[in-house]
Amino acid sequence: MTVRSYQPEDFEAVCDIYLDAKRAELRFEPGDFSFTPLQQDEVLLAAFKECDVIVYEHETVLGFAASFDGQLRALFVREGARGQGVGQALLDAVLTAATSDVALNVAQSNQGAIRFYKRNGFTLAGETHRQYSGIDVHYVQMNWERL
Repeated sequence: MTVRSYQPEDFEAVCDIYLDAKRAELRFEPGDFSFTPLQQDEVLLAAFKECDVIVYEHETVLGFAASFDGQLRALFVREGARGQGVGQALLDAVLTAATSDVALNVAQSNQGAIRFYKRNGFTLAGETHRQYSGIDVHYVQMNWERL
């Protein structure tokens, strides 16, 4: 088990994890969502490419985190690996490497993720919203202060 830097050969696994985890992230939201795979979404793909990306690997890639300029843009774990410390290992690596405070947005309906981030020292900082499939999704903005 290891957290390491993303390599181009990880892309297919990262795309699979992204699509699966995005569905799980919004499972408590009302509405019928249609998700565009990462490799087909020009805006998200461009944002992904500018990020520092790490992966958690144990025989295969089980999760990834993507951060850019003090913002954690993604922390996603493969469905069968959730609850086994993969997300914690990825977040620990992101926070250890952080040179400044870290901000993130998490779906307000994803209470498990909000509790996870609170346990790791993140505090509520505000709210925002985005649209997926034309449906408004409310997000909680959270911050972690580098000591």
